[in-house]
Amino acid sequence: MGESEAGPVSVETNPLLQWILVNGNRWVVSGVALVLVGLGFVGSGVVWADELVTLFTEGQVVQSILMALFSGVILLVSIAVSVNSIVLSQEITALGDQEEEIDETFSFRDSVREQTDADVSPVRPAEFLQVIFDAIRTNVQELHNSISNDNVALNSQAEIIKNDIISQVREVEDRLEKGAFGTSEVLFAGIQYDYSRQVYAIRQLRVEHEETLTDSQREKIDDLLTTLKYFTIGREYFKTLYFKRELANLSRGLLVISFPAIIFLAYAILSLRAGLLPEFSILGIPSIIWFVGFIFVVGMAPYTLFSAYVLRTATIAIKTLAAGPFILGSSDGSTRLSENNESK
Repeated sequence: MGESEAGPVSVETNPLLQWILVNGNRWVVSGVALVLVGLGFVGSGVVWADELVTLFTEGQVVQSILMALFSGVILLVSIAVSVNSIVLSQEITALGDQEEEIDETFSFRDSVREQTDADVSPVRPAEFLQVIFDAIRTNVQELHNSISNDNVALNSQAEIIKNDIISQVREVEDRLEKGAFGTSEVLFAGIQYDYSRQVYAIRQLRVEHEETLTDSQREKIDDLLTTLKYFTIGREYFKTLYFKRELANLSRGLLVISFPAIIFLAYAILSLRAGLLPEFSILGIPSIIWFVGFIFVVGMAPYTLFSAYVLRTATIAIKTLAAGPFILGSSDGSTRLSENNESK
């Protein structure tokens, strides 16, 4: 992965960032964000109690903020309905289209089973990745073993490719063994596998040594490229299914949380305008600050849930922008596997 993609803090190496963006339950991530918002209000109430009371009681600042939140929540509801409509429109297809899609799925599963010599092509993402990676490791090992040591350049290139593939496969398998059983965790583990440069390196090896390669070696190269292609197709298909599920969960979650938020915001706006809030203090913080803070947290709940889902889908999308053997985001434009991969 290029430096420009990873940024100053890598999602792959930062557990907290990875939990926020990918692994964490979206409702829990949203709840943590709301807790931080509430703590911010409490902290402000401790430091600037008198100033905030004056601000909240004089003028229409609070009412304006709550009205903006009220309108925004209603807008999010319309977004949720639109998103759900998009998901449903993709599922409502003619019988012939359904048959064609199912036939293509069965055909792909049969192809994977034949390529990997598996009894049955797995249906779960983690098991599918494991079978594919076993086949990739076997293919590259067979290719390396078939290449004669007499050709130093060819043998060196094959060694680099083999070491890079085995190293990356081991890293992904380690992530899967550490409990990546959820769809998002499995998908995120799979997208760490940088197959694009490997495809380029394998094709480059074939072009540069076309005259010296035997028919058996060319066949093993084709087997390895085919297995990598099946990995790409399977990953992209799982990603499509994952996005559909995420969009459906997002629209359902927004509808569930937005309705009580709208009702509460409406009552809160009416209560503030009618001056029905009793005056008291908790921990030295006036009741108006507690009340406004709680209203703000409730009003922000749909936004934090929406942001949590969008952050995860956007992270997955950014990591898989290139479809097939294309490379995006390389900081140095290099597509070759370097000698340094041999030491991994």
